[in-house]
Amino acid sequence: MTTIDKPILPSKGQLLERGFIKVYLPFPSEFKAAVTSCNWVKVDSLISEYLKPGAILYDLISNYQHFNYTEHIIAIRDAVTDEDGIWHDDGSRDIAFTWSLNDDPTLEGGELLFKKKSTTSSQDLHSITPPIAETLIIFLTGKFGFEHKVNKVTKGKRKTIAGWCSIEKPNWL
Repeated sequence: MTTIDKPILPSKGQLLERGFIKVYLPFPSEFKAAVTSCNWVKVDSLISEYLKPGAILYDLISNYQHFNYTEHIIAIRDAVTDEDGIWHDDGSRDIAFTWSLNDDPTLEGGELLFKKKSTTSSQDLHSITPPIAETLIIFLTGKFGFEHKVNKVTKGKRKTIAGWCSIEKPNWL
């Protein structure tokens, strides 16, 4: 399995307070080649490997939450077909993440928004513009009282790996 030097991590307290953290996580060379060539089968396979104990995503995410089960998707949102997401909390999972594959300099829109479920104030809303490639965002689910959504991509393509980590095996796995 590919390993990299461990990045400097924000504290668990920051995650619990805001509901999310951002970490720079460089792509291993094999993964970068697969992303660059849009070899999505290889990208999917590598993400499965990186989510196993002892691998880069597992080790980094488990600093914030223990988990036994994972799910992930490759999410490509195109301005031509995209629409605003809805607020949701991924409540059946314990923690979630998105690892940016964005390499489109024309990308506009597609902001990732976070808030506490009980809030209606815009000052409690956190917005992250689509991060550049190699940015990992780890965030809390409804189990911790947070929800999120992605705004419509208005120009270009937004590419990410979206994933979910659970202590208990979801009944659909």
